[in-house]
Amino acid sequence: MNYLNQRRSILTQALKGRGVDAFLVTTPVNVTYLTGFTGEDSYFASTPKHEILVSDTRCEEQIKEECPDLEAHIRPHTRTTLEAAAEVLTKSGAKSVGVEGNRITLGELEQLKALAPKLTFVPLEGLVETQRMVKDPGEVEKIREAVRVAERGFRMFVATLREADTEKEMVDALEGYVRRAGGRGTAFPPIVAVGERGALPHAPPTSKELGDGSKLLVAWGADVGYKCDLTRTLRSPFDTAPSRRNKQERVGYDFGKLYAVVLAAQNAALAALRPGVKAKDVDAAARAVFANAKFDKYPDLNLASCFTHGLGHGIGLEVHEAPKIRPNSGDVLEAGMVVTIEPGIYIPGWGGIRIEDDVLVTHDGCKLLSTLSREAVTLAV
Repeated sequence: MNYLNQRRSILTQALKGRGVDAFLVTTPVNVTYLTGFTGEDSYFASTPKHEILVSDTRCEEQIKEECPDLEAHIRPHTRTTLEAAAEVLTKSGAKSVGVEGNRITLGELEQLKALAPKLTFVPLEGLVETQRMVKDPGEVEKIREAVRVAERGFRMFVATLREADTEKEMVDALEGYVRRAGGRGTAFPPIVAVGERGALPHAPPTSKELGDGSKLLVAWGADVGYKCDLTRTLRSPFDTAPSRRNKQERVGYDFGKLYAVVLAAQNAALAALRPGVKAKDVDAAARAVFANAKFDKYPDLNLASCFTHGLGHGIGLEVHEAPKIRPNSGDVLEAGMVVTIEPGIYIPGWGGIRIEDDVLVTHDGCKLLSTLSREAVTLAV
């Protein structure tokens, strides 16, 4: 099946009743989704009689390779892409043109109005993004590929860790291993947090050494055109309680007990994940595990307050896509969606634990796309 033709056909149907007879896509990731073109500085115009990729001479040969069946308007280097798009739309016979209201800038919209004064431009929000929520089989396979690459890179990464490695050095190494495993690069700058720094969900890398903490939180992904997003929290082989080496970990909670609660929260969310379920109810299933977790040894520890972000999000061409899995989400899950499920707890002075996997919503439930162990693992350094 030609999924690109199918996507453009679905978009055309979605435009009916919207009061427009053409649509201009200016967001690179949405252009890629609709055309298969992976280059830069190009727009896609769906007009009453044509579907046209607006680009420039730098990309002409690439367009022939990636989009051989798509009409292209190649602008000279003396004109901007906006100017070329305005020319295409003016000649198309369209009277009103939809634009990506949540993506196009105010300045770009004002330029279009000035360049094509006879046209009416109508901001329409989220048309392509809504379509992208449900993945076709080709997209699911590309995400599976990203997961395979990310996991190969991660296995190489953990096999080479040493006690004196700093967070910055570990980030650099992980990025390299993902590329060696077959990725274009990482899907986002990896997060590698030692010890108490794991209490920062998006901790930037520092000179803190692996041997200076009792745990290691690693969040990473691979980019193969489509992306994945994974997190593992590993026990350090060094000290497991506050000591001279990890003196910044001021609180001595039991790693194994807290890890078990985070894993139980993820399992509860996976059990709730299926078509027709509200995304916020999946989030609630995980939060209920944290709310009910009690420890006689730590009577004042409230894990519900330590889970400080949404449970997950869609993933695909971008790391963060719809649907949103969080308490205030209005999204309803459908078969074909690919989402992250990433419960976590973050305790200042001790650190954090997050377990994150990429999950396909199936017709009768869900399926993990990632294969790394979700159990508590101790680094073999």
